Amino acid sequence: EGGSEGPYGIQHDLQRLMQDKVGIVRTASEMEEAVAELATLSGRVDGVGVVGNREYNPGWHTALDLENLLTVSEAVTRSALERWESRGGHFREDFPDKDDKWGRINIVIRKGAQGEMVVSHRPVPAPRDDLQRIIEENQ
Repeated sequence: EGGSEGPYGIQHDLQRLMQDKVGIVRTASEMEEAVAELATLSGRVDGVGVVGNREYNPGWHTALDLENLLTVSEAVTRSALERWESRGGHFREDFPDKDDKWGRINIVIRKGAQGEMVVSHRPVPAPRDDLQRIIEENQ
């Protein structure tokens, strides 16, 4: 209660930001802008207020979801920035070709001690022998 902004405005702005700057066709410059704009949206969450009881109140639930939505959006954006290739639903206009090295790397995002996103690369574990045979048969 008492917040100056309803949760739906932030949710709408987040959806628009992710569609416009971190959609299927992506560039580093747009995703870097998105990271900055996500920080601005996170700052707005502190000013969110919801009127009414929390039971059966979708505004209340949206307000509770905002922090998680912003966390996931930042993780997706930072992960996409790390991958300098195009593959599947991830198309980098600035890196249009598929690069097999990225098929062997997992990008891991976690929260650091101060709440910041920490990005690391880890090798994809080798598949079990039976799965490797299936992969080879279908190539």
